Amino acid sequence: MSDKPHDAAPPLVQLWSRDGFQGALSVVTRATYAPDYLSVQGPHAPRRAVLERLTPDDQDDPEALPTTVATSRLGVKLHVSGRRKPMPYVVRNVEADEIHFIQSGTVRFETDVGCLTATEGDFVCIPRSVAYRYAPTGDAMRSIIVESPSALKLAPPAPSGMLNVARDLKFAEVDAAMPAGGPTRLVLKTLDPENTVFTMPHDPLALGMCLSESVPVWKLNLASIQVHAYLPEGGPPSQFLSSTTGDLLMFNLSARPGGRPPVHINADFDEVICYVRGPGAWGGCTEPGTLTCVPKGVIHHGPSEDVPEGYQAWLLETRATLRWTPKAIAASELMETGQYRPHPGVGK
Repeated sequence: MSDKPHDAAPPLVQLWSRDGFQGALSVVTRATYAPDYLSVQGPHAPRRAVLERLTPDDQDDPEALPTTVATSRLGVKLHVSGRRKPMPYVVRNVEADEIHFIQSGTVRFETDVGCLTATEGDFVCIPRSVAYRYAPTGDAMRSIIVESPSALKLAPPAPSGMLNVARDLKFAEVDAAMPAGGPTRLVLKTLDPENTVFTMPHDPLALGMCLSESVPVWKLNLASIQVHAYLPEGGPPSQFLSSTTGDLLMFNLSARPGGRPPVHINADFDEVICYVRGPGAWGGCTEPGTLTCVPKGVIHHGPSEDVPEGYQAWLLETRATLRWTPKAIAASELMETGQYRPHPGVGK
């Protein structure tokens, strides 16, 4: 595969699709390369950011919550965390399920259904109204947090094959040695301008024993999720997780065999991709923790995923239209949608 934005001679194929690749499709040819653009004004534009260039509020201020990088009218949000010290309080999100992806570092999560330790590449699921706090076990960590108002669940296309649940899915376990402690702040995250803070007489995460077989807090490593391809062309990836409404989907977009994706107009979903790490490059994404976003309706191509050296990446698709926050925009740049490099001729 060529590394040039358009590696085929005209006519070039352009695909329009509904519901990702699950609904109606329309295919046309063009004599020009559709993803090329000279300039853009307004918020509905493709952007990319390297997470290491963004300083989250909680990196230097233990009292701060993670920094919001994208919001939506439907309540889907993206945050970035980079704690160096433990949270001095407990959080309960009463509006949304949360998925924490650990980009770097090792993180201990304490929740009111048990504890677990997550390492680089782990997804950690904390459902709505489960209280928690977390801390790096070393000097620092970096994570991306996805908030979904709809409940999230593992949803591979078949009961087995993509996931080995018995081997790779790990659940929080009660640490009976945790002390009851003294007064502890409990922050309830809501959609109100200000969060509600309770002062509890004891640590709400100090537990006795687990009396149920079901534990709602779990972790799963990206490397344990098998990629899905239809040879020889490759075909679309398959989700491993979705919301109960189908409005939010997550995919393993790591290196896989097959042809380059088509030039595409996704009519219904914003596409957020996190290039986690190499050794191989995913088109114009070479730095670990590169976050790219292509809003729905924006024509894009995307790099080839057939990278012999291998790389790790994941994709979030959401019907919610995301809007980058001012702080995220300041740490990001406009992106061309051929190889997902910084746009060569357009400023921030």
